[in-house]
Parts: sequence; C-alpha cells; structure tokens
Amino acid sequence: MLRNTFFILLTIINLNSFANDFQSNLHASYIFYYKNMAAGTMDLKMQNDNNDFIVSTTYDGNFIASLASKGFREEKVYLKRKDGNLIPKRYTYIDEKESYEVIFEGKRAKIISDSSETISLESRNLIYDPISMLVLLMQNSNYADQAYSVISKKKLKIYDYKFRNDVIYSINGKNFNCYSAEYTSGNKTNYFFFSKDHNNLLISMRIDKNKKEKIRIDLSDIHSLN
Repeated sequence: MLRNTFFILLTIINLNSFANDFQSNLHASYIFYYKNMAAGTMDLKMQNDNNDFIVSTTYDGNFIASLASKGFREEKVYLKRKDGNLIPKRYTYIDEKESYEVIFEGKRAKIISDSSETISLESRNLIYDPISMLVLLMQNSNYADQAYSVISKKKLKIYDYKFRNDVIYSINGKNFNCYSAEYTSGNKTNYFFFSKDHNNLLISMRIDKNKKEKIRIDLSDIHSLN
C-alpha cells in the first residue's frame, strides 16, 4: 500500500517550484541500505522562509547502519539567494561522536568546533558543503562536467563531477528517466540520480567501494509539499 501511494504521489505532484526556485516546503523519506541490507531511513527536508532556505538530511539507522557510521547523523545548511543562485552561508554537522559548524564567505570558510581549534580554509572557487552541493546538483540543467570545492568531514576536497543524461533508474520495478552525477574519491565512487520526469527530484544516492555497492539510499515517500 505504501509503495503504491508513493508512486501515485510522484505521478500527480508538480515539483517545478521545488526543483527550480525552491518556493515550496518539502519533506521526503528514503530507505537506507548497507551492503544491500535495509539499515534505516534518511529524511530530506527543504524550507523556504522569505528567501532564507534551510535544507537538511537526517539519518536514523539501526545496528546495521552503525557499521557504516550512520547510526545517527544530521546535516543542515542555511542558504541565501544571490544573483539568482543559492549560496551556502552556514552549515552544521552532528552525529553520535562529534558536531561542528561551518561559516561560509564565498571562497573562504571557517570550521568551528568545541573539540578542536577553528580551521580556516580557502579555495579558488566557491566552497560548498555536502548538502548545498546536493541542492546545486538538483538545479543542474546542462549536464556539464565540472569540479567543485566541497567541505567534507572538516577537510576541503575537490570533487570532479561527471554527468550523464538519459539514465534509467529503477526502484521496486518502477523505471525513472534520470540524469546522474558522480565523482570518485580514492577507492569510492559516489552516484546521484535525479528524475527528469519529476523536475530533478533526488531519486537515489549510492556509494560503490572497489566497484561493489556499499551504500544505497532510495526514495520511499513524500510526506508534504506545499
């Protein structure tokens, strides 16, 4: 019943404002898999408050998820619109072991934590965090390969994203017409799939390690969209 409701919602809901201008509020849920075993859920939330945008992901995992260090984790970014683009201003990270905050100033950023000294970072490009990077990917329309500066786990990394158009992705036998983005870091490749039929809605994320699937997160339900 839940699966049928989910696919009906995907068919009838117009997500144009969500994907392009973020005029709507969204709460969507995803099932988290570790080595193809159901390990918990991830929630994606987006809120628009007078052009102040708040986007968050929250992982709620079981004992299997703890093997992938995702028993609990919340990431949240506060974005501002500038010259038609959404730019990160503040990002917070919290899990079962640590928490920290990132303050963005364009090509500079500061990482503030109670457990360590303040870290200052600088890049030749605008600096993003994993959640604002996800927002940027969901607004992609030209499928052009590009490198981005992203703060991940207190380190500044350069991710060289490769895009593919006309990708078919399947969830429980339902095919979605998607574009994908991917980057490789060490022995891991990260994949993101976005449904073009639903205005670039995030459908799935996957991490392969040594060319074998380690983590997969598939969309399961949409709770609200105003």
